[in-house]
Amino acid sequence: MKQTILIITLFFSLIELAQAQRYPFRAFSIEQGLSESVVYDIAQDDNGYIWLATGFGLNRYDGVNFRNYFEEQGLNSSRLRSLLKDDRGIIWIGSEAGVNFIKDDSIHTDPDYSALNNSTVISIYQDMLGDMWFGTDGNGVWHYSDGIQIAQYTTSNGLGDNRVRAVAESENGTLWFATRDGLTVLENGNFRTYGTDEGLPANRIRDVKVDQSGTVWIGTRSGLVKYDGKEFKVFDVQDGLINDLIRTVSITEKGELWIGTEGGISHFDGEDFKNFDAGSGISNEIIYSSLIDSERNVWFGTFGGGVNFFIGDYFANYDTELGLTNNLVTSFTEDQNGRIWIATYGGGITIYEDGNLTPYQENSSLPDNQVYTLFKDSNGDIWIGMREGLARVSNGYLKVFQDKEFPFRKVRNVMEASDGSFWISTYDDGIVHYRDGKFEQITTEEGIISNRVLDSVEGDDGSIWIATYGGITRYLDGEFQSFAIQEGLPNNAVMNLMHDDDGTIWAATFGGLAWFDGLKFQSITVEDGLPDDVAYFIYKNSEGFYWIGSTEGVIRFDKDAYFSSNDRNRNLSFKILNKELGLITNELNLGAVYEDSSGVLWFGTVEGLSRFDPNRYSVSQVPPKVHITAVNASGRDYEPDREFKLSHRENYVEISYTGINFSAPNQILYEYQLSGIDPEWQRTNSRSVKYPSLPPGEYTFKIHGRNINGAWSPEVEELKFVISAPFWMQWWFWILIGSIIVGIIYLFYNYYRVRKMIDIERMRVRIASDLHDDVGASLTEIALQSDFLLAGDIQGEIKKSLAQIGDNCRKIVSSLDDIVWSIDARNDTLGDLTDRMQDYVLNTLEKKNMDVWYDFENLNMDNKLPVSVKENVYLIFKEAVNNIAKYSNGDRVVIKMENQNGSFEFNILDNGTTGRGTKKTGHGLRNMEMRAKRIGADISINTENGFSITVKGKLKPNQR
Repeated sequence: MKQTILIITLFFSLIELAQAQRYPFRAFSIEQGLSESVVYDIAQDDNGYIWLATGFGLNRYDGVNFRNYFEEQGLNSSRLRSLLKDDRGIIWIGSEAGVNFIKDDSIHTDPDYSALNNSTVISIYQDMLGDMWFGTDGNGVWHYSDGIQIAQYTTSNGLGDNRVRAVAESENGTLWFATRDGLTVLENGNFRTYGTDEGLPANRIRDVKVDQSGTVWIGTRSGLVKYDGKEFKVFDVQDGLINDLIRTVSITEKGELWIGTEGGISHFDGEDFKNFDAGSGISNEIIYSSLIDSERNVWFGTFGGGVNFFIGDYFANYDTELGLTNNLVTSFTEDQNGRIWIATYGGGITIYEDGNLTPYQENSSLPDNQVYTLFKDSNGDIWIGMREGLARVSNGYLKVFQDKEFPFRKVRNVMEASDGSFWISTYDDGIVHYRDGKFEQITTEEGIISNRVLDSVEGDDGSIWIATYGGITRYLDGEFQSFAIQEGLPNNAVMNLMHDDDGTIWAATFGGLAWFDGLKFQSITVEDGLPDDVAYFIYKNSEGFYWIGSTEGVIRFDKDAYFSSNDRNRNLSFKILNKELGLITNELNLGAVYEDSSGVLWFGTVEGLSRFDPNRYSVSQVPPKVHITAVNASGRDYEPDREFKLSHRENYVEISYTGINFSAPNQILYEYQLSGIDPEWQRTNSRSVKYPSLPPGEYTFKIHGRNINGAWSPEVEELKFVISAPFWMQWWFWILIGSIIVGIIYLFYNYYRVRKMIDIERMRVRIASDLHDDVGASLTEIALQSDFLLAGDIQGEIKKSLAQIGDNCRKIVSSLDDIVWSIDARNDTLGDLTDRMQDYVLNTLEKKNMDVWYDFENLNMDNKLPVSVKENVYLIFKEAVNNIAKYSNGDRVVIKMENQNGSFEFNILDNGTTGRGTKKTGHGLRNMEMRAKRIGADISINTENGFSITVKGKLKPNQR
């Protein structure tokens, strides 16, 4: 009996292994940057970041990198247990020493919650009123509102147990508490606890959730419980649940459940369970926590396996561990019974049926196990092309073509033409045409471009298009036409051909794609947006998309979008489904693509096969949230969330950013622009951009991004900074330099001006001395000689002439004395002028017995006067004194002069009476007006009440 049980157990284990398939789970643990491999809780903030509470530290994940937080960063304790994002976007953290919260990317401690510091907070919940509930491990649940403690509820208040693992709320405000000894409900201020007596399968409750319909879902140690307000309905392993020990429950928008247990994961759609265990791809079967993010991806925190990320079950992967005979998968076909035949290079053929992978029973009868291609013809026969020959399965019987009948090797493809004949591609022996039971070899001697033939298709006109390593040959009615790079192919190594519904011939080459326009081939390469130049195959499925195998994954090509878009947006027509999105590996195999009768696509790779169900592939339109994460300027880091100013030496700027998209974080396309540098938006897949040698100025860096499905982030992130100019480029520096230059010019000008003035003054002194010593002495000598002659006995006209000569000489000497005084630079001050005035008054008016008053108190006697001012003022003064001496009948003269602010005023007047000899007009008065005009001064002459003259002007006059 025991042997029978053992045999049955082993049998079901083998069935389970054969039916196993790997799904696209991604695991992140310590190796990827997680601080600890036990993940107790998961949350997502408003910026899109995923937060993970572990047994040692808090972690923030952006899709690429982890950032760790410990007590050094502000945590009360690094041993965390729970997380929650509240309605304000704040992340609350429950630890073994109370609670912290994260705001503005910093960890804070609120003293209002210090009462929790002695408790291990294992659950956090915010109710509809905004109040906070903190479930603890042994101290019941604490109720807070706006930081004020409302109450602490324990078993004494009606809780089933003081260990509260989860809190949930119904639409009517009823609160549900998952405790270690039953499910407690708080309704209308009253507590009530449900346990096994009320229908629960177990009292140890691990999680509780309320869906949109108000149904309460309860995770227990003995299965999943549904409570509709009337009764408890239990689901356990007998109903399909993977394990009864439930630890976490998450509910999707559709009301479906993801259930984490201690034996794996179950997905419940309301009727059936779909289970995932270690064989399905999860890193650890003990699931502690779960979260459905904004992209509808599901996260699972495990006990010892880090966090697992599930993006969907549209890919199912198989390799040798799951039943494949070899991981190098080369071709597929489907027989009339719906079984999928899988060709491998080195493992023969594997049959897929009802989820089972089994080796083909006739593998040992094949010439070799290196199979290149499988093809089902119109009769349902399956052709097998191998390295060592050709075989055909008809009505379940295998026929191997013998060397005598088919002496060719390396059969890469079999194609059935519309006339019922077959075209068999060989790697070294050209193409073989099979018709009416006979094989006809066609090689380069007949006209094909190369004997290394990889594929063939038939055109609408019955032509046969042959793909070779040397290009493409078109064969029709015995004539050959070849196409190579010169005829538009991007590369001569053509690996696959396709004839689409429009009649267009497509080619997959080592340099990209090409399509025939009727005359020549038109290429599509990486320059046109194709993600990879290597194209192993091209296939159009029933949905109308073109699928391209590459070294970067499977590329989905939207032909209509490509030809209707402009050059800049053509790359949006390509989408890569790679290992990141669930493909078993990124490198595909030549021609290894097949669409089965249900529309499922099969892809052969170098590491196994991937089964892709387009109906399960949901296109997420959630755009990435782009954040600028770091700024480095010439080796110095700056905070990107505030404006900053850089020196001119910090002009090498590197800006790092990230787009929050977990489905395909490495396929985010970013657009960025730096004002003044980038004339238009630049595109990149890189997460950083560098700007060397930025000139001084104000800059604004803008960036946004799109996900793999073309959804652009709605907001553009901005970063503003200033690079200051060096001091030699600052405005004040140029003003200073200008001032220095002007100053230097002024100094040189002033130096030469002073030198010139000194030279002029020396010249004036020399001229004055020469005039005085030479001319003046000569005139005086003439005057003396005329006097000497007059003393003699001279009569008549000669005597009269000699007298005139003497008088004129004395007049000239007197005038010359004034000129010499004016010219002499040693007489340029106001003091010299006033002294000269007084001397002249003394010689002229003293004999008139006139009382002369001088008012020179407001004069700065050391001020120098221009020669023209000094000369003309003195001559005006002299003319006025002479006029007074000749015509005034007064006995008092007042002479006044003052200067201030660069101006002067000169007055002279007497107390004579009008009409008593004062001459009102004449040559002297006109001379005074003329001299005033010369120095730009104003002169007023008044003869009504005595004689008075007033002259007003500038010490440095405008000469006119």
